[in-house]
Amino acid sequence: MNIKKFGVLLSLSTIFGMNVIATTALAKVSPSITFRKAIASGGGCVVTDQLLGSDGRSLSLLLDKFNAKEGARQRCILRIDTIIPSGFIVQNVEILYQGSVDVKPLSRGTTLSRSYIFNGGALGGITSARPIVTQFKSSNLLFQEQDDVFVAAASCGGQGQLGINMIAQSSSGSEIFVDSADLSAGDVLLRIDLAPC
Repeated sequence: MNIKKFGVLLSLSTIFGMNVIATTALAKVSPSITFRKAIASGGGCVVTDQLLGSDGRSLSLLLDKFNAKEGARQRCILRIDTIIPSGFIVQNVEILYQGSVDVKPLSRGTTLSRSYIFNGGALGGITSARPIVTQFKSSNLLFQEQDDVFVAAASCGGQGQLGINMIAQSSSGSEIFVDSADLSAGDVLLRIDLAPC
């Protein structure tokens, strides 16, 4: 075999081998997502703190003033800018709501409604999702409601924004808290699943 041809084949096989190793390594890496400061609007809640999870892909939001009592209705609008690492695509977003409900006898209970908006390349694909409503007919000192939202991302990596719109509604004789006044009971935890592009 000609040394020149052998050198070219060796170079191509080396590049191909390195590419396979890099792709395999990329698939095994657990990338982190950059979460910017969450913004609450609409006056129905305040983000008192946000804590990044140890996996780098989850974020816990501690809320204040997001509760409804005795027939009141409270709205909370959250916007979270994110940066998805290059080479990865968003697949699913899990959102866990924790709070407490007190429902007195003869009360019609409370509801927690939520809907989602995804904007920007790495989170774009679903402009909005149908509202999800949970109705509580009895007291629960620590409820946990999880929504699993499939995202058809418009691009591989990049910046995007997750919007969460929540409404807490109570009836006479009931109250609902999605509020970190009691740290063990009130927060919103979101986790984003990624896959290599």
